[in-house]
This record gives sequence, C-alpha cells and structure tokens, in this order.
Amino acid sequence: MVSIRGHSLQRWLSRRNRARRYLLLGHTMGLTLADMGAIVYAYRRAQREVRVSLARRRRVQAATFNLNAFSSVQSLSMFRFLPADVGRLANLLHVDVVFGEPSYRVTPVECLCIVLRRLGSPARWSDLEEIFGRSVPALCTIFYATVEVILSQWGALLSDWHGTLMRERAPLYASRIEQSGAFLDRCVGFIDGTALCIPRPGAGLQRACYSGHKRRHAIKFQSVLTPDGLIFHLYGPVEGRRHDMTLYHESGLDAILANELVIDGVQFHIYGDAAYFLRPWLQTAFQGILTAQEAAFNDSMKVPRTAVEWGFKDVKQTCTTLDYPRKLKIRESPVGQLYNVGVLFWNFRCCLYGGATSTFFTCPPPTLGEYLALAGVP
Repeated sequence: MVSIRGHSLQRWLSRRNRARRYLLLGHTMGLTLADMGAIVYAYRRAQREVRVSLARRRRVQAATFNLNAFSSVQSLSMFRFLPADVGRLANLLHVDVVFGEPSYRVTPVECLCIVLRRLGSPARWSDLEEIFGRSVPALCTIFYATVEVILSQWGALLSDWHGTLMRERAPLYASRIEQSGAFLDRCVGFIDGTALCIPRPGAGLQRACYSGHKRRHAIKFQSVLTPDGLIFHLYGPVEGRRHDMTLYHESGLDAILANELVIDGVQFHIYGDAAYFLRPWLQTAFQGILTAQEAAFNDSMKVPRTAVEWGFKDVKQTCTTLDYPRKLKIRESPVGQLYNVGVLFWNFRCCLYGGATSTFFTCPPPTLGEYLALAGVP
C-alpha cells in the first residue's frame, strides 16, 4: 500500500525550496515582498507544513509501545482484550513473524496489538504511528504478515468441522436450545449466510459481486453458530450474488454433517431458514400455506435462530473495520482474510468473556486453551 503521508514531507520541502529560489530571484530583480505576495504566502505555508511534519516525525520516533501503559478500559476499547489476556493470547498463538527487513524488530505482543487495533477501528495507518512509534510502511507490513501467520496456523479452527468437540458438547447444545423455547429437541446450532459489503469493484467483478437481495456489492460467507456463541464453522468468501444453498453445497457440509451429526446412534441437526433444503441433519422453516402446528413450529424457532445474526453482529462490533466498506476494496486488500481473522478473534474473545449468545442460551463456551487445542498446533 502507498503511504501518502510518507511523501508529504519531501513534497513540502521541495515546495519550500522552490519558493525560496523564486524569492531570491525576485530580490535580485529588485522586487519587493509586496510584489511577491503569492510567493511569500506559498513559502510560509510550506515552511509551516515542514515544521509540523518534522514535529510529528520526532514524536513518532520518540514513541515506544508498552502494553502495560494502557488501563483495562483503554485496552478493551483499543485492542478488545484486557492487557493480561493480550499477552496470554500472544503466547498461545505463537505469533513468530519473520520479516525481510532487518530493522523490523517486533515482539509477538506488539504484532498482535497492531492487528487488533487495525481491525478494531477503521483508522488510517497514520493515526497509529504515534501509538506504536512506527512508520506507515512498517505498520502495514507488520499487519499483513501477522494476519497471514495467524491464519496459516489457526485458520483450521474455522475451516474444519471439529467432530470431537461437537460429540462432547452436542447434548449440552441441544438441551440449551430446547430450554430457550425451541420446538426442536436435538438442534445443536444454526446455519446462515452473511454478506460483507464492499465498494463497487472493477475489472469486470461488478456483476459477480452484486447482491440482488442486499442491493449492494458484497462478498458472502457461510457460518454455523453454536449456542455457546462460537462460530463453529466458516466458509468463504464467494461472490455476493451466490445463493445460500450454493455456499452450502460448495462448502461440503452436506457430506460432513451426514456422518458427524449422528452421535451415539442419535440424529442431531442444525437449523436454517427457508432458503435451505430439508435434510435429516438440516432442519428448515415451513413454507407456503401453514397449518397451526407448522406456524407454531416456525414461531418457536424464530427467536433462537436469530442467534446466528447475533454472531454476525458480534464480529462486526468487535472488528469495526469489517463494517466500514470503504476499507474493504477487494482488489487492494485481502478482504476474505481480514474477515476470517476477525471471526477468529471473536471466537477467542468469546472463550474469554462470553457473549450475548452464550448469555441468552446460558451455555458457557470452552476455555481458550481447549479451543486452541482443536487446531492441533503444538
């Protein structure tokens, strides 16, 4: 990415030097300052901008990042985790990023904080310079390198179906959903697709990314959310015009759930809206002219099913950048990776602090150590 601010000082220095030459030339020709009023104004403005840029550079060079300098409230607001939990998370994730530039000496905690701060707020890179004491190119390089390392090591937590965890917690999930008033007694989660809005893309991608349902350009993801608040499975991104059933078939979940949701001889299932097809392992809402019992079934599942919408909301509230379309240009940044790592951090936060979904269903999530152990990383 190009840093505009990185070139601003050189630009204003060039303007100041050019205006100075014109002033000297005018003085040699016998012109007064009143005659060269426009040049004097340009010189004074350039001098002021140079002074401001140099002062900012000194502040950035003098700044050093220290997580312990932030209070708990500041840390939750800026990084979405408490200071002690940020350090614990950095140790558990093994964020060992290798940079090509030898001058980049970054601790795992600082790498993680740069990623969390960038995802937590749609701020410009230049707004983060004085927090971390690093230039815009350095922050950009560290951010994307750390995202790639985290997804390469821990992306399987989202892309794989963890049958061992589901077999252990399926009875708990089913009982909590049934206690919330749901008609189904063996439902263990909810499935739905979500659209991540993006600016209008170029290079012939406008038609592929346009969602007629949302009437926006978007890319889509499919999530399976469990009553403890975790996004248990994530598939995407795909083009915004794709139907939810297309995502379901392309993800391969149909073949996986046929075997994985038969636990101790009992058929469990997940629940989706009317966009999905009916399967023994995938229950959907009734459509058409409904009987009284079918209408009662739809009404009883309406509130619990909105839990999957709460999951989409939690991800975007935790990582506010994902709710700011102007930052999500698909030909300029890896938008799919950013959403995946945002979901991953939401799951980490849910394991530590819980969430609205786990509170509603009174279903505690697994601990952070138990969740990370699912990836099989030593």
